[in-house]
Amino acid sequence: MNDGLTTTEPAPFTGEEPQLEIIPLGGLGEIGMNCMALSCQGSMIVIDAGLMFPRPDQPGVDLLVPDFTFLKANEDKILGLILTHGHEDHIGALPFLMREIPRIPVFGTKFTLELTKDRIQEQKAPMPEYREIRPRSTVALGPFGLEFIKVSHSILDAVAVAVRTPAGTLVHTGDFKMDLSAPEADRTDLYKFASYGEEGVLALLSDSTNSDAPGHSTSEKEVGRTLSRLFKDSPGRIIVGCFASSLTRIREIVKAAIASERKIVFTGRSMTGNVSLAQELGYLDIPIGIEIDFEMAEQCEDRELIIVATGSQGEPLAALARMAAGEHRQVEVRGGDTIIFSARAIPGNETAIGELMNLFRHLGAKVVDPHAEVIHASGHGHIDELKLMLSLTKPHYLIPVHGELRHLHRHREIAEELGIPRSRVLLLADGQRVALGRDRSYRMMKSVRTGRRLVEGKRLGSPSDPVLKERRRLSEYGVVTVSAALDSRSLGPLAAPAVSIQGVRYADEQDLTLSLQELAWDCCAQFAKNPGAWTPGPGGEPEELVRKLQADVKSLFRAHISRKPVIITQVIMVDPEAPAGSSAAEREDEAAAGGEKG
Repeated sequence: MNDGLTTTEPAPFTGEEPQLEIIPLGGLGEIGMNCMALSCQGSMIVIDAGLMFPRPDQPGVDLLVPDFTFLKANEDKILGLILTHGHEDHIGALPFLMREIPRIPVFGTKFTLELTKDRIQEQKAPMPEYREIRPRSTVALGPFGLEFIKVSHSILDAVAVAVRTPAGTLVHTGDFKMDLSAPEADRTDLYKFASYGEEGVLALLSDSTNSDAPGHSTSEKEVGRTLSRLFKDSPGRIIVGCFASSLTRIREIVKAAIASERKIVFTGRSMTGNVSLAQELGYLDIPIGIEIDFEMAEQCEDRELIIVATGSQGEPLAALARMAAGEHRQVEVRGGDTIIFSARAIPGNETAIGELMNLFRHLGAKVVDPHAEVIHASGHGHIDELKLMLSLTKPHYLIPVHGELRHLHRHREIAEELGIPRSRVLLLADGQRVALGRDRSYRMMKSVRTGRRLVEGKRLGSPSDPVLKERRRLSEYGVVTVSAALDSRSLGPLAAPAVSIQGVRYADEQDLTLSLQELAWDCCAQFAKNPGAWTPGPGGEPEELVRKLQADVKSLFRAHISRKPVIITQVIMVDPEAPAGSSAAEREDEAAAGGEKG
């Protein structure tokens, strides 16, 4: 839908020139869930299929993925899915897309494709047809001519993609930074971007994540130097928390470990899995004797040991959190340990990370975070790097992608500082689509359906699902359950109603329980005096009584504590003369069976 993000008037197309449609399905106006469709001459390709992690106000939700309704409606046109790199916000929704459209071939570098396989298997989704690509390799898909360009990022094997079409050339950067001190195999291919700039780029879709960060991003080499110093100066064990996907960081940790004559133990399922995969594929070289297991670590002095763990975001079940809580089977944190948080705080995780740091300090450990030392380098380019990308590619149009609204707007300002007119920076929202013509005109097209789907286990839901609203109410206000049993013959209450109060703060809970029991007893007794006024429900229970009981309980809480907990009321009709353990339904079945036998 159009949120008024595009502030310029579209120019009309002239004639029947070829058109390239750009259709963002996720990742614009948000961090994560990156997914972009390109359409030309009746064919379509998709770039990335990422996820987001839920907010605190989405209890019970595991993941958020794009709504793929538009892609499903156009599945016959889709020629391929291109994955730029292996981070969850770019590949995490692949299993859910495969359930919708299993026939799409998936293109990516070797490491990226390998990272997707476990996710596909965990979700029991159809395994896609994988097609491995390499930087500077080319692929022809219908009207699209693709070339993959090496970029530096915090994960290995990341690429941008240049897309030649009859309407012009588009360059999608993926996530990138300009780390000129990175190993040559991981360095952003500036020459290739510049060559496209000389050839002519109709539109640049550029990463905006760090568009509000001044200067140039920190090099991983600088992080490596800091880690080497900390490893040498620390008298005891070193415990490093970082993202399991940050294999460029893990390379620096390995180098620093060798320089400080320490051994490394990796812990955490995703950490050990990614490290093993990178070693198997030849992306990570750890000399024999440097990586050890916990059994061998018991023979090491504390000053000889580094433990690299998952959980730098305060995740409650990750390795770092279990160490802080004293629940890790192999690691007991103690005085003399140094805990290094070698990762930035993802927005929303600051409180959990702070609490984790406090727990470690309480145990006597020294804590080092990115505010105190240069122990983290972003994988996303800062302002100077975004300017360099614009200068190299010289696009006619800039379309900022990958970022919240403030990041997209700031990216437009950066372009204006380089002399690019505001009219040539197209700010889009998820679902908006723009068509670009060969004559460099553009037109805003009708928006497509997009949005978010909630993942709970293997189930997909909607953000408007009433279950979410109910969960939030339960977490905020608590729940009260009142159950009454009535004699199905005399209609009077058989015993004091059962009351359960959970998550409701009250001065004297015993008095509140008694008040609820008395209220329910009186309500049921009133029913027994005039049963003809009530309509029985499907199970024989009086529906009006259930509703009145619920209304009376709500009134009691509103009057006494001014709160509105979730109220659950239940009325059960019981025949006290029936055999024990026999329900009404069972007795009816038995009677019917007896009649048939007779």
